[in-house]
Amino acid sequence: MKQMKAFKFISQLVLLLICITACSEYDDGELWDKVNSLDDRVTSIEKQLKALNDDITSISAIVGVLQSRLYLTNVTASGEDYVLTFSDGSRVIISDGKDGVDGKDAPVINVRYYNGRYYWVQTINGETTWLNDVNGNKIPASGMDAVTPLLKADSDGYWIISYDNGYTYSKLLDESGKAIKASGKDGDSFFESVEVTEDELRIVLKDGTEIVIPLGEQSPYKAVNLGLSVKWASFNLGATASSEQGGYYLWGDVTNSGIMPNYVAPNIDNICGTKYDIVRATWGGTWRLPNKAEQIDLIKKCTWTRATVNGVSGMKVTGGNGNSIFLPSTGYELPASGPIGTTQIMDKSSGYYWTGESYSDTYGRFGYVFYYNSTSYYYNGSWNASMVKMAIRPVKE
Repeated sequence: MKQMKAFKFISQLVLLLICITACSEYDDGELWDKVNSLDDRVTSIEKQLKALNDDITSISAIVGVLQSRLYLTNVTASGEDYVLTFSDGSRVIISDGKDGVDGKDAPVINVRYYNGRYYWVQTINGETTWLNDVNGNKIPASGMDAVTPLLKADSDGYWIISYDNGYTYSKLLDESGKAIKASGKDGDSFFESVEVTEDELRIVLKDGTEIVIPLGEQSPYKAVNLGLSVKWASFNLGATASSEQGGYYLWGDVTNSGIMPNYVAPNIDNICGTKYDIVRATWGGTWRLPNKAEQIDLIKKCTWTRATVNGVSGMKVTGGNGNSIFLPSTGYELPASGPIGTTQIMDKSSGYYWTGESYSDTYGRFGYVFYYNSTSYYYNGSWNASMVKMAIRPVKE
């Protein structure tokens, strides 16, 4: 019996030694690599979140600058950061993201201008959609009820967003309604590049849109040399910035007091620089409406590309010398049902601009226009001069 107990004890001891030996030879490096990798990813996402939320805060502040029509008084570069000081004394810091990743791993949160206000949008895989609340309403970026979104990654590793200072979050969804995986990349930023010229700051975001802010107090009427026979104004008649639509005008209505459909256009083929030219009457000097040949030059001798500037879609027109102007989408104004003088804006996503030339036939007088829509751009179009209001982009000798 004693021999049996001794044998059993020795067997247990040997088994214990085998276990101890096996444990001492176990390589736990792979486990720690996984733990460290997870920790690195979490840290990376945290760094990315701070950078992206800082960018959202900067964009929100810039929206306030655009709405208030402020201008820059100073731009100071510090590494990859730019400190922007505005005419009201406020400051915004933005980071130049040109050395970061390409931004496809994170949504780009930006703004678009709609019906007189800025609203938040997201761009994912090149598709831009409005950010909406649970009721499907657009999220305002300007006005008394404006909010600043906050990005975060949930426990499953997907992007989530808050519109109430972080109290509640919901998943960000792409154009197909799918949640977006958060990967975490150092250097991520919504800002692609920052360029400072002698009279403006131009910020390009990773979704291709631009933010343009004047540097210093600008002349009220800026003429841009595109290498053509005349200089083109940097903004529309009735506007104060290149991204503003400006006013809508009847052809030849120098006082802008005509009422559709009772207005009768002047019976003259060319009003450029004459007493019927509202540009000459308003801006003075040698400013005037463009003629037909000048608007043909603008199309044939310049490069036209679709662009979004300060949240407004339109066309960027670049001359052979590299200088450019931006033609915002304007639509056109027609009479609407109701009392005389009631109007409606049509085709808001396209741009329509009068020239100072026209012709007359049995159906009335028709003014020449140049315009663009969702597919192309055109010249030598013509519209009834008594029945439609359009935007005007002045020129200068």
